Amino acid sequence: MKQIKQIGFIGALLFLGACNAENATDTEVPEIIEADIQLPGEMDPGEEYQLQVAVSQGDEAVTDANEVVFELWNDSEGSDSTQVEADHIGEGIYEISQTFEDSAVYSVQTHVTARSLHIMPKRQFQVGEVTEEQVKKAEENAENQQSGHMDGHEAGGHH
Repeated sequence: MKQIKQIGFIGALLFLGACNAENATDTEVPEIIEADIQLPGEMDPGEEYQLQVAVSQGDEAVTDANEVVFELWNDSEGSDSTQVEADHIGEGIYEISQTFEDSAVYSVQTHVTARSLHIMPKRQFQVGEVTEEQVKKAEENAENQQSGHMDGHEAGGHH
């Protein structure tokens, strides 16, 4: 009699465990959002350029992002950042127009909020002819920088 009770108890546990396992597979983890920053090959000071970020989730272009902001700063000078909200131009591509006044090493960080996820990819690039000293200073400043965007949405964070 004792064995029958134990077998019944084990059977009930196995049944409940199977139900829980089935329910666990129903809740899928969403695929991550990816943001690919796209910059022109060469940029000269004083010229206007389009900076873009392609936002996707799996194979799908994200056309419904809550927010896409480009944060830019001059790494050679260690200057404060400026933030520019991007426009969706189609097929998951978000764009801003920007003119860089000085030859220098710059950084761009996009702040993308979409589908309950937030990502902040960053990329460094050069405008015009830069000196070895500017590159060295940019490397030093890049080690010490923090995003001003996380302090709120005001322009002009410190790095």
